[in-house]
Amino acid sequence: LGIRGSSKTQAVPSRIVYAEMFAVRSFSPILSRRVHAPQFQCSWRLLSTAALDDKVATFKVDIEKHLPADGKRVVFATAWLATDNVFVALMHEHFPKILSGMHLVAIDTMHLFDTTHIVAKQVEARYSKAALWKAVADVSTREEFNAKYGNCEEMDTADFDFVSKVEPFQRALAECNKDILITGRRMDQAAQRISLDVWEDGKRTLNPMAGWSWSDIIAYADAKGVPVNEGHSFAYRASAPIVATERHLPDLPWEKVPLGKPFWQCTEKELKGDPPAPITYVFKSFGDIHTTVPVEPHESERTGRFVRQAKTECGIHTRTTSAGSPHGGALMDLMVKDAGKAKELVDSCVKTIEINERQACDVFCLLHGAFSPLKGFMDETAYNSVVMDMRLPEKQLFGLPVTFDMKEVSGIKEGDRLLLKWKGDGVAVLEASSIYKPNKVVEAKEVYGTSSLEHPTVFSLIQETGDYYIGGNLHGIKSIAFPYPVQTPADVRAMLPEGKPVVAFQNRNPIHRAHFELLVRAQRDVKDSTLLVHPTCGPTQPGDIDGVVRISTYEALKEETKQEFPMFRWAYLPYSMKM
Repeated sequence: LGIRGSSKTQAVPSRIVYAEMFAVRSFSPILSRRVHAPQFQCSWRLLSTAALDDKVATFKVDIEKHLPADGKRVVFATAWLATDNVFVALMHEHFPKILSGMHLVAIDTMHLFDTTHIVAKQVEARYSKAALWKAVADVSTREEFNAKYGNCEEMDTADFDFVSKVEPFQRALAECNKDILITGRRMDQAAQRISLDVWEDGKRTLNPMAGWSWSDIIAYADAKGVPVNEGHSFAYRASAPIVATERHLPDLPWEKVPLGKPFWQCTEKELKGDPPAPITYVFKSFGDIHTTVPVEPHESERTGRFVRQAKTECGIHTRTTSAGSPHGGALMDLMVKDAGKAKELVDSCVKTIEINERQACDVFCLLHGAFSPLKGFMDETAYNSVVMDMRLPEKQLFGLPVTFDMKEVSGIKEGDRLLLKWKGDGVAVLEASSIYKPNKVVEAKEVYGTSSLEHPTVFSLIQETGDYYIGGNLHGIKSIAFPYPVQTPADVRAMLPEGKPVVAFQNRNPIHRAHFELLVRAQRDVKDSTLLVHPTCGPTQPGDIDGVVRISTYEALKEETKQEFPMFRWAYLPYSMKM
């Protein structure tokens, strides 16, 4: 995020214009660039850019398809990374009118590298596009940040993210009256991004660089003279590896060497020195100074981001949503629509498991997005994060762990696929990416505040839930059929009138007169509102009335009151309650 890295403004010489620093001659459809190799010091080679031509053509199609011609209400969140700057260059060349009308939004967290602020000025000047900068509330220097919020090393990472990024970004989106958000995310940046849609309709988010690779980005930057961060032009040579979690520390045993050009333009000798250093690190990405470290040249950009943290994304991408949006920003839909793909998944399963009603409720909620942003049962990392901190690894709030338990896991190994059946029907395929044995006493104490077996859910956790948990992505084969009517989150959203406030009522008991009077008065208290009656109908605690009977009471009341209370909506949630 375009962020000032220091509380003091420093005079820094402007970086040499890139086209002068690294000679590039353009032809069509071929670019010619100098090869920095010892045996070809003064030679030139032709680099075919057919692949880049295709990427640019696809980029243009995506922009024309998804963005308004005047760029109004379009926001691009820039961190001034190489990919972000290439995006601005592409827009400047091919869609100047859209670029002129849209907003570039940059956030000053007070913890960015100095060189990031420099390249921000270069991009703004080169493409005649000023960014809308937003800063941390009520502070203007890092010293003021420390005084008001604390040292970044001592703050909870979720708190730092919210204060320094999410809250300022939300202010920017409101000021821009944002309709469409553009990101610079790419599929090759890390394993977590192997799948990324160019257009995310639920979020109204465009990822036009999704299909570009790191090689594509630097090739385009070289060819077009796109400004890049000066921090790319240094090598850090060490005699032995330094663990990533320590590379942010001062006075490390390495030599910082200026290269005079981005590291990717260097020969191995220029990069490693003579004699060659055993280990060489470079900066491939730039975030906050305390969470970004250099990596080896062959490693992913994301390898050096968010070190010492479980998360892999900036909070702007994972925690910025608008009122009424699904948790995490998009409603998950894990149902496999292609019959051939569904059959392939089922055929690849090594074991079939008949699930109980409690598990069936969790599968339903996962498949249809009631547990958004989860894409499956929690792996060990997510489970531990939720149990101890009530947050997912990416720092979204999540109060209770969602786990798939088994009594024993013999014959199952990580990487296996499991077919889950409900009353004989195959309903989902679970990818067993994480198999672990939880500490249930810790889970009970942290989640329910007690480890006493007198607590009904603690008793169920300790005595009835399996000893092992299996986490991994879930793929829906067939929606679960319960003995009572249920609605998916998408169904519920579709039944609610647009633009009206919603008063929601959730309950596990059969509805009685006091409940009904509460509903009527609550709806009247909120002008022109819709009332959503949304009881749970899954298993609860011993002694509770059966779900089928409970829902029958709601169905009877629905029929009796539909004429007098047309503003009421009724939907039933198959949720296994934890109390």
